[in-house]
Amino acid sequence: MELPQFEIVKTRTGAVSIRDNVSQEIMHNPVGPWLEANSLYIEQSGLARRLCEDLDREIVVYDVGLGAAANALATLHCAQAIRKRRPLRLISFERNLDLLRFALENAAQFAHFTGFEAAIKSLLENGIWQQEGLVWELRHGDFLQQVQHERTPAHLVFYDPYSYKKNPDMWSTDAFKKIRAKCLNSAGEGGVLFTYTRATPIRVAMLLAGFFVGQGTATGAKEETTQAAARLEDLQSPLGETWLRRWERSHNPNAAGAMPEQFAETRAFIQNHIQFSTT
Repeated sequence: MELPQFEIVKTRTGAVSIRDNVSQEIMHNPVGPWLEANSLYIEQSGLARRLCEDLDREIVVYDVGLGAAANALATLHCAQAIRKRRPLRLISFERNLDLLRFALENAAQFAHFTGFEAAIKSLLENGIWQQEGLVWELRHGDFLQQVQHERTPAHLVFYDPYSYKKNPDMWSTDAFKKIRAKCLNSAGEGGVLFTYTRATPIRVAMLLAGFFVGQGTATGAKEETTQAAARLEDLQSPLGETWLRRWERSHNPNAAGAMPEQFAETRAFIQNHIQFSTT
């Protein structure tokens, strides 16, 4: 008997989540989607604080890998809990909406869906949902093509595609260059990207793409995650000498997806990177 693509499961900590039987991945294992969405993206980015600053200026969040909408709904819950806040534009990128449709069909399993069922239906049917001070937009299609045409620069990027093993194009230097191009606006404000991985090849790809890179907060079973910023001063804990020495001893020091013959140039770039001369 053929398994359905998605099924509701419990993680080893008892959190309700979804298994993708094609990729063989359980979303946000082991802590579950809601806890990880809030700790990794909402709390770490200081979204609540940012929403209370510059009240007349819109804040823009890229939600990359909409999936079952945990990160997007955590963003909206955070905004709705603040009575007086700046306008928020949430832009969700997703190439396959089947997971979101499945999650909506099983909305009763996820407490964070309560009150947002109509919003998700509107997003799926019309590509947009809005209420006063909140706009949620969908960019349906290949992210690496969509982001090139995005007109609105990002203050925050919640980066949550499938892992490098399942989705290597999303973790390449080229991908991060396209994101980096959208992380510095005309006013000189820099965007900050947050993601769940700490893999050395991915951090190298970020550095090659023009990001400054730092340690992110622990979440669930992950002792460390990653932040990447257009400006060094926006990082809470930049990678420094300790990481550089560990990278030099790494068994896999090249950028994700790079060819071996590219490493000599990569090594020179990293060793002379301004981030490590200032930290």
